Amino acid sequence: MSGGLRSVFWGMSLVLFLACSSGIQTQAVTWTNYGSMYEYSEESTRIIYQDGKKYDEGIFTDSLMVWNVTTVGDKVYFQTNFTPYFMGLMHFETQQEYDEYLEKHYWCDSNEGNMTIAYSVVDTDFCFVDMLDYTIAYNATITDFDIRFIYQKMYGLFLPVNHSLFNFKTEYTTLLHTEGVIHDVVFEEEDSFVLDKMKYDGYYLSLEYVYYYHSVGINVRSERTIVVMYSLKGELYYYGFSEFIRNDDNNDRIQYYEASFTLDAPYRENGVRRISFASPIIVIGSIVIATYILTKWRKK
Repeated sequence: MSGGLRSVFWGMSLVLFLACSSGIQTQAVTWTNYGSMYEYSEESTRIIYQDGKKYDEGIFTDSLMVWNVTTVGDKVYFQTNFTPYFMGLMHFETQQEYDEYLEKHYWCDSNEGNMTIAYSVVDTDFCFVDMLDYTIAYNATITDFDIRFIYQKMYGLFLPVNHSLFNFKTEYTTLLHTEGVIHDVVFEEEDSFVLDKMKYDGYYLSLEYVYYYHSVGINVRSERTIVVMYSLKGELYYYGFSEFIRNDDNNDRIQYYEASFTLDAPYRENGVRRISFASPIIVIGSIVIATYILTKWRKK
């Protein structure tokens, strides 16, 4: 079966599976109707310093495709080409055993590397599940959703922002998975954002904080910044993360890392081009100057 026919087959299988599912019922308020396909571009940069001076730099780029997005009840299903991120540390004796596991749990095509997964909301818990409803990740809540979860790339492509109990976390005092205290916390939230000179109504959230730890005989200062942008439907438009690690004893730079994850422009909706006031000012200024020069010349 060719790649194109195989993709159509899996898409039809998903639709048939959902149509026969007991959860088809009526559309719940958990999710909304999304587009059928999305494509994201990823770019990351890591800089290593030695004695405070740049020693090495690496740049990584990648792309992520999401298609056959289908909403049923409390779940939203989608296919993706990012297969390695969701398997966990599982042991298999043979490649065949591994391929069978992927096919059963993720409807994964081992030749194409495509898989089907879903987000599910159970009460107020935000779950990441496979096609057998086995939980992949289960440590978030829609009542206080922490934007730091999105660093796992796929954990937040879609959020149930129209759910009556959904809310973004706004108070930050500790690290994500531990009780370690964070300092100098700055959180901002807006109801619109600008991406590639286009303005969108939606959700803009940014978080900055610092935390300290001891490593290899030195005191370390980590400065982190996270920025996320979501459409009004809860589609991830942009995720950005940066971290500056310094020696807190002498302020020498140790490492800098930044990563961005951006929905490609053809898949965004309802953007309005942001008007730059610089151009009109330049034009008006030029007219005034030209008029002044012409007036002076005529008087002569």
